[in-house]
Amino acid sequence: MSRKNLAAVGAVAVVAATCLTACSSSSGGGSGSTAGGAVTYMTWESNPTNAAFDKTMASFTSTSGVTVKREAAPNADYAQKLASMILSKKAPDFFWCTPAQAQNLAAEGLLYDWSKKLDAGTDLKAENFSPGSLDLWKTPKGELAGIPTLANTYGFFYNADTFKKAGIAVPKIGWTWDDLFSDLKKLQEKDPGTMPLVTQWPLLDATEGVSAYSVANGGEPLVDSFVTTTKVSADATIHEGAQRFADAIAAKQMTNPDYDATNAMAAFSNGKIPLMFGGQWLNQMISPNKPKFDWGYAPWPVGTAKNVQPIETNGVCSPASVKNPDATWKAIAYLETTGFNESMEAVPVAPIAYTPGTEGYYKGLEAQGGTAAASIEATAKYELSATDKFNTSFLDPWAVKETDIEKTSWNPMLEGKKPVDQGIDETVAGIQGLIGK
Repeated sequence: MSRKNLAAVGAVAVVAATCLTACSSSSGGGSGSTAGGAVTYMTWESNPTNAAFDKTMASFTSTSGVTVKREAAPNADYAQKLASMILSKKAPDFFWCTPAQAQNLAAEGLLYDWSKKLDAGTDLKAENFSPGSLDLWKTPKGELAGIPTLANTYGFFYNADTFKKAGIAVPKIGWTWDDLFSDLKKLQEKDPGTMPLVTQWPLLDATEGVSAYSVANGGEPLVDSFVTTTKVSADATIHEGAQRFADAIAAKQMTNPDYDATNAMAAFSNGKIPLMFGGQWLNQMISPNKPKFDWGYAPWPVGTAKNVQPIETNGVCSPASVKNPDATWKAIAYLETTGFNESMEAVPVAPIAYTPGTEGYYKGLEAQGGTAAASIEATAKYELSATDKFNTSFLDPWAVKETDIEKTSWNPMLEGKKPVDQGIDETVAGIQGLIGK
């Protein structure tokens, strides 16, 4: 999928080619280390967000006796350069990473296992993480390759004025898949010249999104596990979901998978898009434009059988060679419990998977004020608390190649260039082939 950037899975290629037997995995006891000393970390955040982190970590340094310093991140090729830093033992003590990076690097024995620290429950408690968030970071060997931090939600930014003019209730918590497709038809009938739904982010009609549709409506998922996939299959409900999206695209009720979303935020802010699918972070691009209409943010629809919501977290990982696990763990725990509260209140980009650490994000939205910010907060709380979750991407090392299958089989099927049954069958066979390799 052209806009689907599965960041970081390519790191494993660097690792596999160069990792030596000395790159053995470490485990989280932290014996022989001390809580004092110096800790370095690295993020991929924007300058304003990094400034907020610098401020809060300076407070930790002043009270803990642990000197924390942020190192500059690579300007490009973050995953590959990070792997190189780890192999040369020049990586910071903890760094921003994705679950895909964590799974791939941990498989090569390059990451520290934090499971014992978390199991101890002295600084962070496993039960305080959003349901399903820790599962993305647990390896097949039972290691904890990273700690989930920033959690993305996915939903629909809506122009409430447009919905009201069309006589349609605005999307809200609990709305259904039937509501979504019905609304698209009604919006088009009211204004045939406007595309009712723009997909700013390629998840809704992707393999992962249609798999979630299936589970929510009583069917089976596309794969047995998005973390470590062994089996791929498509039941009748997968076919039903794909057909509904293909029909909506054919009717010009929603954009196709290759839609260029570069100007989508500006168009939504100017009232030209009734409904836009994307992540909560887009609020940071929409709100400064001060839209001259009522707008809001609604969650992923519920199905006839289940309420299945997306789970996607970034996190922090540490190299297996981390010099001071105790001090590093203290810094990570502070970041989760205090640092994110302070930094996300200043720049409300995303909620946090660790529930006690996300209050600052909600306070930041409340300070923004208005019904839109209130709906973003409500949607975040709703999605994070849901017990049934679906992963928004594959985490296996072959996942980057799955994008090619979507380009050649899945997307043409959605665009009407192939029959739905053929596109799904090719996609299933293609992913199963990747697993076999």
